[in-house]
Amino acid sequence: KCFDDMIVKSDNACAEALLNKIGYATLTNELHAIGLNSSSFVKSYIQSTAADESTFLGALYSGQLLSPSSTSTLISAMKRNIYRQDIPAGASGTVADKVGFLNALLHDASIVYSPSGTYVLVVMTDGSSWGTIADLTRAIESWRSS
Repeated sequence: KCFDDMIVKSDNACAEALLNKIGYATLTNELHAIGLNSSSFVKSYIQSTAADESTFLGALYSGQLLSPSSTSTLISAMKRNIYRQDIPAGASGTVADKVGFLNALLHDASIVYSPSGTYVLVVMTDGSSWGTIADLTRAIESWRSS
């Protein structure tokens, strides 16, 4: 339940509980082992980049990270994310995504199952809006289909 809430509802308490259970250093080491060298979970500061998140989602989608069952569980939860005003609002197909927002930071990392082909899109902003991210997604989809 807490895993599902963490992905579907972006529940920070569940994410923190999972981080505490796994261990911040352990998770950081695992991310670095799969090539996500710009991502780090340290108790005082969590960081990532759009490039690392794109790499992660591409590997997840292609089945390179988790067992088939775990991949299906995670992607299914991402498809049920309750925040749909950004990339999902601008995409023409189904979107599996995980949002992140805190203060002025507004991010969305997604796998977009577009009619013109599946792609990964990660948008990380500071001071932007859900609507701007949706507009950006529409522009990218328009460019991809031209």
